[in-house]
Amino acid sequence: MDRKNPQTGLHVSILCMALIRFFKHTGISERIFIPAGIGLVLAYGQMTDFSISTSRAVIMMILLLAADLFERTYDGKNSLAIAAVIILLQKPFALFSCSFLLSFGAMAGIYFIVPFLVQIWSGDSWQKHRKRRQRHFSDRELCANHPRIGAGILFIRQRASTAAGMLLISSAIQLTTLPVILYFFSEVPLYGILINLLVIPLAALLVILSFLGGLTGCICPIFGTFLLSTVYWLLSLYEKLCQLFKRLPGHVLILGRPAVWQIILYYILLCGLLLWMRRRSKQIDELEYQHSAALATSVRRYRRLAGQVIPFVLILVLLPVPSGSLEIVVLDVGQGDGIYLHTPSGQNILVDGGSTSENQVGKYRILPFLKTRGIRYINYMIATHADEDHINGLAELMQMSGDSYRIGTLLLPDVADKAQEGYQLLIQTAHTKNITVAYLSSGANLTYGALSLLCLNPPSGSGFSSANDESIVLSLRYNDFSCLLTGDLAGEGEEEVRRILASASLRKAYNIPEHYTLLKIAHHGSKNSSDEELLSLIRPEYALISCGRHNRYGHPHKELLQRLKNCHAGIFRTDQSGALTVTVKRRVTIRGYLDKTPSKLARILFP
Repeated sequence: MDRKNPQTGLHVSILCMALIRFFKHTGISERIFIPAGIGLVLAYGQMTDFSISTSRAVIMMILLLAADLFERTYDGKNSLAIAAVIILLQKPFALFSCSFLLSFGAMAGIYFIVPFLVQIWSGDSWQKHRKRRQRHFSDRELCANHPRIGAGILFIRQRASTAAGMLLISSAIQLTTLPVILYFFSEVPLYGILINLLVIPLAALLVILSFLGGLTGCICPIFGTFLLSTVYWLLSLYEKLCQLFKRLPGHVLILGRPAVWQIILYYILLCGLLLWMRRRSKQIDELEYQHSAALATSVRRYRRLAGQVIPFVLILVLLPVPSGSLEIVVLDVGQGDGIYLHTPSGQNILVDGGSTSENQVGKYRILPFLKTRGIRYINYMIATHADEDHINGLAELMQMSGDSYRIGTLLLPDVADKAQEGYQLLIQTAHTKNITVAYLSSGANLTYGALSLLCLNPPSGSGFSSANDESIVLSLRYNDFSCLLTGDLAGEGEEEVRRILASASLRKAYNIPEHYTLLKIAHHGSKNSSDEELLSLIRPEYALISCGRHNRYGHPHKELLQRLKNCHAGIFRTDQSGALTVTVKRRVTIRGYLDKTPSKLARILFP
């Protein structure tokens, strides 16, 4: 979304139409106030730097005023198309921007989907529905016989009809923009339509008061202050209303980012539904013309039922498709660690999540990633040790957890000193959010079908001299694939892991592979991490390094890189390739987020 220019086309429409009505009531000629209105919308667009949504509204409003000036018929669909062509000629890449897709998608929903929704709920065509409404509100017989009762009933009917119309418009906009919203934000506000019913009726008053307040404030500061104070009160009301809805259960639903093929399929089915409804409308008209009223009613009911069910089926098209594969994602968190595991049976595990180079890494890096995957439940959140670059994002995620997503269990290393500041922060936050806290030590094993996650370090109740030495080390095995996650392993912890890997009996007892497919390099690739002896025991085929670009520590160190080359391990780095995604199914694929060419892919075929 365009954060610099948050103005929408609604502001332009309200302001311009209000001034046109004012000029008409004053008796000024159209040949005077229409050019003035065109100049006004152009000035407003210039003032707001012609954001995409404002440009769309300005172009459509100019076409509307020009049609009125030259006594031509205005067509909203054609105006929308002309606006799109003009904007794309100036900014071709705007086609892929969120603001363009949402602005034009919303207007397309109003022009194309609203008539379709009217047919579903009323059983009539859009033209018949409008004529019926006009007859309904022009009937004054009730008012003549019972003036007070009739006036009250007509007022209620008008308000109800207005609310129903707004509900249809909001629903139409949701149908056309839902794929775009999910693609860019991965979530939908469930109460958005209801909020619009309460907010939009006051939007016209808000815009007009803001304009008048700014205008009169230059002439009469007291009156301008009064008007703008009213605007402030309305905005405060909006804010409190949004906060109220935010407290309701399920106020946001995380659905994940749909694939491009899902979005294309959604719009194909939506267009097919519109064509089908149009064809059915013609059939109903023909049946009524042939005096087959009963059959026409039956077809209308069938069409209404199908039209109410099919939109929900369309939404299912956008939901994430289970892959049934193992996924390991080394997140690009800058100078820190964050690893996401998705098991073939659907469990979500987060190993570390922190950074010293990125502010609020949990909110701005890790959570958006989880949302794109449609993750609403994290089974296990594992903190390998208490360093800030491994846990500050985990603390943020726990603090933000609630209705939109939940966390099952927090796993910490089973060390003697659990009073460390980092551990206490995680434990207290977990207790506040009713998250279970458990501890891992050597020999602990998590098993999901063919996948096992074995803890190799630290020993239970260990009192190693350094927090890095006490890092949780996880040995993951899935069929012929294996991966070793090492946290910031060093010193005494490294000795403990070497002892286990060097023992044939322990390897057999723990079902540790002879060599590992992947190794997540410890301590971001520091000089002394993963020494030659440890690498000779692990024998990794590929090494994954999580570090920040141009970090002040010089990670990964050139001596470590040389050791990896000596053991013939392929190297993937987050500072060069962005987030690293490892997919394990019939073969293993490693893809860097920034690496789009096939030469950047490594494939390991299994028998």
